[in-house]
Amino acid sequence: MTRHWIRQIEAVRSQLLSMGTHAEAQVSEATRALHDLDRERALDVIAEDDQLDQMDVDLEEECLHSIALFQPVASDLRLIISSMSVAHELERIGDLAVNIAESVVRLRDGGAATSQIILPECLKQANHQATEMLRKSLDAFVDGNSSTCRDLIYQDRELDRLHRQIFQWLKDGITKNPADLDWMIEVTGISKHIERIADHVTNIAEIVIYWIEGEIVRHRQSISDGNENGTK
Repeated sequence: MTRHWIRQIEAVRSQLLSMGTHAEAQVSEATRALHDLDRERALDVIAEDDQLDQMDVDLEEECLHSIALFQPVASDLRLIISSMSVAHELERIGDLAVNIAESVVRLRDGGAATSQIILPECLKQANHQATEMLRKSLDAFVDGNSSTCRDLIYQDRELDRLHRQIFQWLKDGITKNPADLDWMIEVTGISKHIERIADHVTNIAEIVIYWIEGEIVRHRQSISDGNENGTK
């Protein structure tokens, strides 16, 4: 492996890690805005979205340049392809953080008193879990840890379960307090955004497994079945 190629790989990895840090910060800030119903913080998240979009474009251009210039093969090529794919997933995660922030703005502008809006526990748990999953997926990419990625794929099931609980919360809530319908529907939409963040984190985990092991694991039920049986 030439020194030029090593520097090129490091440049790609550095760009991707910067993008991951930014996406993680966006999700974290959107989460804080949601928990505090902080309109100004939510607006800051919305304003930062363009930066993540540009980082995605820049990284894709760098990866394509790497392929054209060095014509990598085997694991090196998988790393470049995987980096582009992870970047696209991070960009979508950033979009979902913006969606959550926009919902916070609508909640604050919708006329309901802040004290009236009580977030359900299942939403808080899902939000925390999705944020932790994102952090772990980025750490797994840095460490080249495919075992963590397989755990994350299985963990997504638990977050799906939490998301389903929101519909019972909505049903119970509007039965008891029909006047709360508007803000409760908005909160239900936020739950969907959180669930989609976890889906994109799962995609990142699958991409990292492909990079490390050369195995395409999308749509394979055997991964989660293996975890349930205590295998990796």
